[in-house]
Amino acid sequence: MNKLSGTIKHTKHAEGITHVYVDVGDTIFSVLILSGNEEYQKGDKVHLFFKETEVMIGSKESVISARNSFISPITYINTGEILAEVHFDFDGARIVSIVTKGALYDLKCNLRDEFRWFVKSNEVSIAKV
Repeated sequence: MNKLSGTIKHTKHAEGITHVYVDVGDTIFSVLILSGNEEYQKGDKVHLFFKETEVMIGSKESVISARNSFISPITYINTGEILAEVHFDFDGARIVSIVTKGALYDLKCNLRDEFRWFVKSNEVSIAKV
């Protein structure tokens, strides 16, 4: 499970959904949650969690609709028969993506190369610290 820590910068509530903007090391991370009992406020310290299988990879030039789209260097690659595990350095935090081995080779991923990694806002869980 990927885990990042940050501070809530802004929230927006509409149509039963809360859009939370979290500052993670001077980078804004976007989280969409169904509005429930938990209230998130500006300044709250939070942890963000998302599965490795939800982290997608693209070239640096990729144009995508995901709000959480960042370019980071690859620090580790482990390939199996079907899947590949790819680690990124995101401002000192390790982000792990699990993709198919074929996708890894199609993208020509190599250690220390910079690639775009992204995760949809609705795939991120948030918890107050």
